Amino acid sequence: MGTRSHDVLRDLRAKITTGKIPPGSHLTERDLCAEYGVSRTPIRSALRKLADEGLVVISPHRGVFVAEWTNADAAEVMSIRALLESHAAGLAARNRSESQIETLNQLCDRMEVLVDEQPDGYRAEVAELNHELHLLILEAAASPRLFNIVKDLALAPLMSGSFQYYSHAQLHRSLQDHRLVADAITKGDELRARVLMEGHLRNAYAALTSR
Repeated sequence: MGTRSHDVLRDLRAKITTGKIPPGSHLTERDLCAEYGVSRTPIRSALRKLADEGLVVISPHRGVFVAEWTNADAAEVMSIRALLESHAAGLAARNRSESQIETLNQLCDRMEVLVDEQPDGYRAEVAELNHELHLLILEAAASPRLFNIVKDLALAPLMSGSFQYYSHAQLHRSLQDHRLVADAITKGDELRARVLMEGHLRNAYAALTSR
């Protein structure tokens, strides 16, 4: 994917997951080309990727629409994530490298600084760093099949934009969860890493559905 396609993808993903582009919205190539000042090629590439992630639906003869998800859909995704990512966290505690531990803790640092300083758009940036953290733990698990099964679930609608709905206290608790999971992985404590990751994801779903 080229640089322009990546930029368009990143911006559209952020707008969809934060609700700036609501579920059910019709996305047209012509309007997007005008908005981003690019040709149809990077727009089409970005839309295909968003479709792969489940954020948009490409309907023959109708066009592209932002996916509409129900609370039942979100509950199903979070239940699967809690099961599989907790297993991944346990494997990560066993298989992680020193460089992965370092990066994991750096991601925690960056999110904490953002939440403390609260610059413009910080919640969207925290959401991106959160996704990086969960992907890193999947990579550290050293299980390619598990990675391929789970990697896109964190980008599911309602889940990937959940930080937009957190209270400040819920946001801090989520970052504390990250620290605890990172500590368990760093110390090679498989059982604690599994339990903490499952609890973290179930807390995230509870925060989302409490709004």
